Order: sequence, then structure tokens, then C-alpha cells
Amino acid sequence: MEKLLGHVSERVKLLVRMGAKAVLLWLLVLPWPALAAISLVANSNSATAIADSNVITVTTPSAVLAGDVMLVVIAQRSASLPLASNIVSVPASWSLVLSSDDASAQGLLVYRKLATAAEPASYSWTLGDSGRMAAGIVAFRGVDTASPVNISGSQSNLSSATYTAPSILTTTASTMLVAFYSALNGNGSVNQSTGMTQAFTAGTGAGSNGLVIGSSYATQASAGASGTKLSTLNTPLANLGALVALKPSAAISPDHYELSLPSSSLACLATTVTVTACSNSSSPCTSPATTLSGATATLTTTGATLGAGTVTFNASGVATTTLSYPAASNGATVSVTLSGESTVATNARMCCPNGSSCAAANSCASTFNTAGFIFASGTGGASASLPTQTAGAGSGTFYLRAVQTSTSTRACEAALTGSTSVNWAAQCNNPGTCSTGNRMTLTGSGASLIAANPAAGVTATTSVPMTFDANGNAPFSFNYGDVGQVTLSVAKAASGTLLTNLAGTSNAFVVKPGGFIVSGIKCTSYAAGACATAAIGSPGNNPAAGSASGTAFIQAGQAFSASVTAVDAGGNTTPNYGREATPESVRLTHALVQPAGGSVGLLANSGLFGGFSAGVATGTAFSWSEVGVITLTPSVGDGSYLGVGDVTGTASSNVGRFIPDHFDTVVTQACPAGAFSYSGQPFSVRVTAMNGLASPTTTTNYGGTTFAKAVTLTDSNAVAGGALSGTGVAIAAFASGIATSAVPTFTFTSAATAPASVTLRASDTDGVSSLRLVAASSVEGATSVRSGRLRLQNAYGSERLALRMPLDLQYWNNGWQLNSADSCTSIAANQFAWTFPTGTAARPNNLAACESALAVAGTAPVFTVTLSAPGIGNTGWADLALNLGVGATGSACTSVNAGTGFSGAASTAGTPWLQRNWSGTVGNPSGRATFGVFKSPIIYGRENY
Repeated sequence: MEKLLGHVSERVKLLVRMGAKAVLLWLLVLPWPALAAISLVANSNSATAIADSNVITVTTPSAVLAGDVMLVVIAQRSASLPLASNIVSVPASWSLVLSSDDASAQGLLVYRKLATAAEPASYSWTLGDSGRMAAGIVAFRGVDTASPVNISGSQSNLSSATYTAPSILTTTASTMLVAFYSALNGNGSVNQSTGMTQAFTAGTGAGSNGLVIGSSYATQASAGASGTKLSTLNTPLANLGALVALKPSAAISPDHYELSLPSSSLACLATTVTVTACSNSSSPCTSPATTLSGATATLTTTGATLGAGTVTFNASGVATTTLSYPAASNGATVSVTLSGESTVATNARMCCPNGSSCAAANSCASTFNTAGFIFASGTGGASASLPTQTAGAGSGTFYLRAVQTSTSTRACEAALTGSTSVNWAAQCNNPGTCSTGNRMTLTGSGASLIAANPAAGVTATTSVPMTFDANGNAPFSFNYGDVGQVTLSVAKAASGTLLTNLAGTSNAFVVKPGGFIVSGIKCTSYAAGACATAAIGSPGNNPAAGSASGTAFIQAGQAFSASVTAVDAGGNTTPNYGREATPESVRLTHALVQPAGGSVGLLANSGLFGGFSAGVATGTAFSWSEVGVITLTPSVGDGSYLGVGDVTGTASSNVGRFIPDHFDTVVTQACPAGAFSYSGQPFSVRVTAMNGLASPTTTTNYGGTTFAKAVTLTDSNAVAGGALSGTGVAIAAFASGIATSAVPTFTFTSAATAPASVTLRASDTDGVSSLRLVAASSVEGATSVRSGRLRLQNAYGSERLALRMPLDLQYWNNGWQLNSADSCTSIAANQFAWTFPTGTAARPNNLAACESALAVAGTAPVFTVTLSAPGIGNTGWADLALNLGVGATGSACTSVNAGTGFSGAASTAGTPWLQRNWSGTVGNPSGRATFGVFKSPIIYGRENY
């Protein structure tokens, strides 16, 4: 509304004096500004974890208004693919845009709808197959309501942490790109796409049985390839990606219009009038509006003649015509006025003489002379614009024409012929002052450095020899050793046969840099430990490693510095770069060198440079999220130098080797429920290589046999009285930055050792450690280690009754005590080895092999070993030993064999860490079971004295 009021403020001043009726009439005929560019107005999402549901309902975004365009994405885990064939019902007025499916498990659909003034609270889709589903709606304003979708595409992707939406080829400028993703896991989220803004993400839950969706959006200014849209650093999953380009409304208001005329013209030649619709506030315009093709504007003049009173804008936002005044007297001034634009701009019109020095005005003036100079592209040619040039590169040949108006025909004729000198000057328009020294070389009859002048005016010139032919044409070329918007001025004072002063000015043309050079790549905070190794040498310069065996440079995610120099075609610095009215900057693009096929990662703060000084800028906050080697390529910060396009510099030498910032160690204890491991019992450790971002993520390139290194585990608590073994993590154990094969063991020297906490620290041969140097946010997992044993007690009883032998799990804590935390250890009957000793004549052993059978009841930490009753006459005893070691010995009695032999070989529990017998020395726990020797324990006894 403020912009609208600003546009009509001048009219309002008049209407105040005209009364209410006039105001009403004016409001009815006022050409109101067109809609702004496409923008997101609202979104909503829904997800269900119900496995047997076939209906998904999503809420209509509350902010939606009539004329907005809604897109909905629907994803389902389904065995009935393609998903588009599985749709049973679609809400009214929703049209299918695209569908995508993977090989087996998931499908994705995108529909569109034009919002009305009465939208329901929600919409529901019904599918023929049941499965977990997720959906989301995004609503946009400023979309072409007749034909909303310009183009779309989708693809299926194998499991990866980078979810990919395909590149599409848009045919309309200012489209809104909307990316959608789904992936096969209901937990977590889908990260924002690189270079886009996140709209939403939603998951069904249910882990690997569910799915997650996400959406991001961004405007694409120009028609052409969108490039793939990547959501990175996600959980590695099979995923689907889709990209939809929404077409903007036909008329998008430009920021302002610019009217441009040469400040001086020749009566004998038509001069060019240019009107530019500008999409932003740059002035002179560096970003023409590209959505006004076919729009019109009105031009008027007095005295002179316009080639057309109504001009039409092309797809580049430019409209041109000619202005002729053959009867002009020398010095006559003509104004051209701009009005009546069919698409009203947001801000006031601008007058830009010679395409520069713009000021707010509806009209521009040109002074017509009967003689002067013009710049032409060929002999006898009309006035021509000097095109964009490259600093330090020759311009090619142009012609300076010295002409005057014929007094009889009013046509142009030669004003100069033969060899003579002309005063030349270079004028810096943007930036408004030139850098030190004369950098414009003008070649006429010979090469001369010509005087440099500021935008404020030309005060210094250089006399340059020129040779004019019989028709007044003199060839010339030029070479500018700097950048910016420049104007060439020429003049020659009347003398001798030349009766009239001659003067001329070229158009304001842009000289862009020849390229950029990256240098000074080094660690930003070497002293703080952010560099990888002192072997680099202070101040931590980039070693430019070529492979995984090269010298380490810096940790992934930590800040490094780089400088970029703007140069001309010969590699010389262009000091004016960055001094423009709106200072130009640079950005860096990275490319992966090693490992081949690895993750490209994220280059943070790629455009975060300090200001340019003498053509050089430095950034100190760059970081790369991955492990490996990259190159950096600089280019223009906003993608277009003064509106004439991008310039790409030379790729840097290799940058790296980047290494992980730290490791995270996550311990899975041998008995997770009890949160402990026994002394001598292996537990598992997951080692993850992480970067140093504010929210660290996995460096997936740390893996295979390339950029991973051998890792060693140590106890960072340095627990005394024990030793850690199984500490090596092989290079090949790492896959996508994670190793899960580490199974260390901590063993106390003495069984009589109290519980201790052992913390696992991982370190590799580059010095990367889970002890983080730069910040204290790494993870080091720990396990509580207990010295443990199984205690089997002796038992005796009647041969007619079953006999129970207590079996307890114990740990040492100032004495052996029941280990109530152990709910993990299990014991089986066939793990007991039986021995039947030979009796004596005085005390015969009448218990034959396997006349009693063993059964185990209970759960850790208390078991009951029950021996079946051998029966009358089967008195005697047996020795039992519980096999805990890595190998089994002896035979088991798990069924009664009636004295015919053992019932089978004993197996082992495979828990050697519990091999502590009654005395605490290493050995299998054992006990004696005795039947019938004593009928019962002594109840009453008497001694005589």
C-alpha cells in the first residue's frame, strides 16, 4: 500500500482540488499496479503412522486467498505402484501435476488447485492401498492462474544422504521453483535444499516402516536450466525428488522505468531513444524486468520526430525508437517525455543521459549539433553502442565518424579528412572515479594512454593522432585495464578549414573483469588449534594435497580464509572492482577432487567476503562440511557484473586435505539394560567421524580405503588396575564416516576390583580425536565395568527328592554381592559338565551316570539348578562344573539315562568373564550334589562331657 500511495501521490494533489466525484471517476480508471513476484503465503502438512490407513487428510492453509495457487504433495509406502494408478478419489478441482515411484516401496504425487474465496477446512485423498502416508500443501501468490505450471520433473534416487530433485528447463523468467522429497524412514526430517527456503517437513514416525517428506522453494530469475536441487546431510535413505516451476502472473510491476538519450546528437543522423523497465532499484539498471514482453509505453517530443510514439518492450525489458531532427540549428535542445506505461512501475521514472548519471525525471533532453563525432561499428555506419568489454582485452575495430550537416541536402557529409589529432578522454561513471593512473589505451594512428576523468565531468583530455578517410571515418580500437562503466568522449576545436567545434560521446559501456584469482588459502585460527597439524607450518597455509595421503590442512567445518583478486585478461589486478555504486563482490563455488564419487558437502559462507580494496577481497569464515580435497572457483557475487552477466575465475589449486573435526564414540554396553559390562567382556563401540559445524554432522567421505585412517581407542578416564584391549579400528571398517565393528574389552588385573567407568576416546593417525580441540561438544561413550562371577553352591538331600543348587551372578564391590543389574546373562542345562567320582568300600557312590538330570530355572541374576531325584538305592554324589569358557568340556545330563551313559556332550555359555570360582581364582564355577548320604540336616545334637 505504501508503494501504491507513493505512485499516485502527484495525482492526489490535483484531485484534492477537484472534489469527490472526480476522485471516484479517477479511482475507476486508474491503472493499478500489477501483482508482485511470486511469493509463498502459507503451508500446512499432515502425516499418519497408521499402517492400515488408505486416507490422508491435510488442512487447508488459513492464509490462502482467492487466486492463490496451491500445490499438494502426497507420499505413501505402498506395494501397489505406480501410486498414480492407486488413487481412488481426488478432491474436486485438484489436478495431477506429476507422479514418481521407486522400484518397490514408495510413491509420490503432486497436485495443484486454484484457491477460491470459500476453501474447505481440509482436503482428503483416498488410495486403494493401505500404508503410512504423509502430505503437505504449499500456497503461492502471484502465479499465472490460467497456466500455473511452467514445467515439472521427478526422479527416483538410490540410498543417499543427499536427496535430489532433477534439473528442469524453464521457459519463463521469474518462476517459483518448488522442490518436494520423500524418503523411506518416518523418523527425522528432510533438510532445507541448498539455495532454497524450507517450506515444511513431516514424518509418519514408525522408523524404517514409515516415510518422511519435505519441501523447499526459491525464485529462478531467468529462464533456463534450474540445476538439480539438493537436500543434503540427511539420513542416508532411498528417496524420491520432484521439482515444479510455477509461472508468474503475466504482468509484474517493475521497480521503475529509465529513459535514456545521448546528451548530444547530430542533426544529420537519427539518434536512439531507449526505455528500460528495471526490476530493482539499481540505476543505471543492472537487472531489467523480463516479464513485460509486449507491454507498451508512450513517448512524446516537440520539434523533432520520434520513430514511434508507442514503444513495445521486448523479453529483455527494453524498448527503443529513434529521434530525428534534420532541420535543427546548431545547439538546439529537444526533450523526450515518457508516460502511459501499460504496466505501472512502483517508483518514479528516471532520466539517464548516455545511459548513466540517472536522476528522477519524466523527460530527458538531447542537444542537436550540425557537426560532431559519432561512434560507429563500420564506415559510413549509424551511431552504434560500444558493447561490453573485458578488462585488458582489445576491443576490436570501431570507427570514429567526423560528420556535419550538408547545407543543401541535410544529410551527413565528412567534417574531417586526412591525418589530424583528436582530443580523447575516458570517463568513469560507475564507480564514479577512476583508479590511479590512465588505464585506457586508445589506438588510432598509434597507441596512446588517454586521460581519465570522474563521473562529475571531463576536464582532462589526450591528443591522439587519427586518420580520416574521404568520408570522415577513422578506425580506432581501445583496451581498458580496469573495470566499471565507462564513457569515451572526443572533441576537436574549430581551426583552419574546420569551421565548427566537433564533439561526441559514446554510450556508457561496461568493462567486466577478465577473471578472478584465488590466493591466500589458510586456516583462520591456526593458534586456536583449528588447523589439522603443525606440519603445515604457521600460519596454517593450504598444503594443496592431491590425495588421501597428502598433508592434512584443516578440520571439516572449521573456518579457513581465502583472498580473491579481480584481474584483467592479462592477469593484472583491476583495482576498481568492488568500488561500484552498489559494490560488487565475489562468491566461491567448490568442486570435489577426491574422493571420486564422494559427497560434495556444503561450502559455508561462500559469498562472505570483506570489502574490496585495490581489487582484492578476503573472507575468513569459509568452511567445508566434508573430508577430502576440493577446488574453489570464484565468480561475481550476484551472478552479474553491473548487469552484463557473470564472470568466472580460475579454479584454485587443490584445497585440503580436509579431515574430520572430531569423532563421536557411542558405546553399546554388554548388558545395555543394566548399563554395565563385565571385566573381560567385549562391548561394542560405534565411531563416527564428524565435522565442526555449529551442529556437527557426519563426514561421509571418511570411509572405504581412501580418506579414512586407522583409529585407536583408549580409556580417557585412565582407569588404574586394568587394561583395554581390542582397541584397533581398521580403515576398512569405516563406511560413510561410521565404523560399527569395534568390540573392545576392559579387564581388571585383580578380580577384587570395584566397578569403574571406562570412557572410550577415538584417535586416528592425523591426530583427530573425540577430545575436540576447538569446542567441547564431542561425544565420548562410557561403560561401567564390573568384576563378575557365577557362584554355584553345593547341595545335598534325599535320593527320593529333587535337589536344588543355588546359582547366583555376583560382582565385586568391597566383597562379592548379587549383581541385580544383570538381566542379560542366560544359562542352559546342557552347559553343565557332570563328573561321577568313584566311591570307596566304606563309602560307595551308587549314583550312576545320568541317573539324575539337570534343569535350569530363573533369570539373571538368580538361577536355580534343579537335579531330578535318582530314586531309591541311588545314593551318591556328582560334581557339576558350569562351562563358561570359549570351549566346552565334559558331558551333560539333561535327561535320565537309567545308568546307561551320559546324555550328550556339554556345551558352553561362552562367558569366560564370569570364570571366577569360590576362591575368586579363574576357573569354571563348580559344586557337588549329594543324594542320600544325610537324610536331613542335623536338627538336634548333644555332647557329653
